[in-house]
Amino acid sequence: MTVQIAVKLDDGLAEQVRAAAADTGTNLSEWVRATLQRQVLVAKSMRARAEEDAREAVYTDEQEAALMAARRRRAIAALDER
Repeated sequence: MTVQIAVKLDDGLAEQVRAAAADTGTNLSEWVRATLQRQVLVAKSMRARAEEDAREAVYTDEQEAALMAARRRRAIAALDER
């Protein structure tokens, strides 16, 4: 199922969006769709990070380093999923 959503943009932002879509060689709808999907993944990653940060940290330095490496891998994978 497809849903249409209207978004009001000022002239300057509309021109920037059109230019960005043209730069990537896609049409406006495809560019906006890809950008929104990327933002969803970023928001998901930020929520996951906030949940991790809200927990009480009782890690050794080695555990903390492993956790941060895993977090980086997940963030990169989430952005690459688009």
